[in-house]
Amino acid sequence: MNSIFVIVLFYIRKADKNNPMCSLQYAVFFTFPPLGWNSLDIKPEARLFKGLEGNPYVYFVHSYYLKAADEGIVAATKEYTTHIHASVESGNVFACQFHPEKSSDVGLKILKNFASL
Repeated sequence: MNSIFVIVLFYIRKADKNNPMCSLQYAVFFTFPPLGWNSLDIKPEARLFKGLEGNPYVYFVHSYYLKAADEGIVAATKEYTTHIHASVESGNVFACQFHPEKSSDVGLKILKNFASL
């Protein structure tokens, strides 16, 4: 099965009800300043974060965040003055608010997990 990985990008068109990320299509965007290294709270069943323990640190660069319309697809969160949905998984679609490619060994593990799906 082919998978899609979206880094930071949470823009979803609102037209296609067959979109595998349709639960994100009515997401709300907010602004905040979580720039730099921040820890994640990971759901145990999150496939993208398999093998990562505790609250690993990842690198955030953007001053906005997403609140997914469906809490069931949220794979990782971050508390930073509010509850942030840092990563989502829906079927074979994965998205992260942070930058795995800039997140050192943790980011490398996330990318390896994605490549092995």
